[in-house]
Amino acid sequence: MRNLKRKKRMASGILLMAAALIFISTFWGAAVSLATNQDPDVELNVSGGGSSGGAMFGGGLWAPGATETGTMRLHNNHFERVRVNSFGIYMKLERILDEEPETIAPHSDLYEAFAKNMKLTIKKGRLLAFSDTVFDGSFFELLYESGDETYRGYALLEEDRFNINKNDSEDLEYTVHMDEKAGNYMQGLKAMVAFLVNMDENPAPEHKYRNNNNELVEEPLEEYPDIGSHWAHDCIAALLQHGIIHGYPDGTIRPDNYITRAEAAVLAANALNLGEAAGVPLYADTIPAWAQWYILAATRRGVFEGYPGNVFRPENYITREEMAAVLMRAFDKKAENDVQLAFKDKDDIGAWAAEYVKAGVDNDIIAGYPDNTFKPRANITRAEAFTMICKLLGYHAEHAKQ
Repeated sequence: MRNLKRKKRMASGILLMAAALIFISTFWGAAVSLATNQDPDVELNVSGGGSSGGAMFGGGLWAPGATETGTMRLHNNHFERVRVNSFGIYMKLERILDEEPETIAPHSDLYEAFAKNMKLTIKKGRLLAFSDTVFDGSFFELLYESGDETYRGYALLEEDRFNINKNDSEDLEYTVHMDEKAGNYMQGLKAMVAFLVNMDENPAPEHKYRNNNNELVEEPLEEYPDIGSHWAHDCIAALLQHGIIHGYPDGTIRPDNYITRAEAAVLAANALNLGEAAGVPLYADTIPAWAQWYILAATRRGVFEGYPGNVFRPENYITREEMAAVLMRAFDKKAENDVQLAFKDKDDIGAWAAEYVKAGVDNDIIAGYPDNTFKPRANITRAEAFTMICKLLGYHAEHAKQ
């Protein structure tokens, strides 16, 4: 079991109680009742005064093998950026008797057996783009009791920890599953469970970027002059607001410039909230310092691949079909229907890229040009790449509603 930071660190962070879950394991046949509110979604608001949340799972009759999924949104209204580093579960277990309920003590066989039979998977992402599993285990691995040296929760792996910028949010998809082997020994049990999120302040200079010396320098705060009337203005503004893209030192975005492989890797890493990975560089060619660790993170995630000879070619432009492949892999998008591409130049799409393009069309990420072409081997512009990211993150739909 991976543990949370020690008690001293836990106390220094911001500890959020997401929701109270009440599992009533009174059996009728093989069924278990899960009694909570009907709304399956949870919203947590981080602020200087604490947090608020709701019920995580809808009511209904549960049985061994039953599964339910919901979404938790973490809003950061705190005065600084925060970093989520660990999860925990506080659980109170009782046996339902005719008279007073009997408390089942932590560390007892029954207490731990119940926790081990409740499986939980947590993925992070934005809106419907949940592609990064950060926890896949049982309640037992998450058990947390203040001051308890055994129940210390679950510390996220370094590469799974994530930041939430000030006035921004992060979505978690959670799936709870009762093990098929759960049996009658859990009959008559009532579990009151609170899901905990532990985070620390992680302030970072806003409106900054890394220059070629890997130094953080100020980014101009004024309105970018080259996006005011651009067709992708709203998308670009949303990505700037969420810290996914940054401008150039001269205060421009250059939306109609072609995007390089290095820039595309940074874009994808930021969109997935991967951050900068640490480790030994993977590629033999020279990678710009501002992109090096993002490229490492994107490569480890399987979003990007190098060329023969172990080179990345960071300054090469990326084509439209290549970008489709990168982003469909990044967000794990697949065609759910039998898509027949209608582009006039569909035969120009590489066989290796066809399934990615179909996935983009089927998920309304790729629409092509007004003349019904896709231009698969043309270099993609920064604005076109930004628009794909906006659609994948749901920002494009937000703009349509405004």
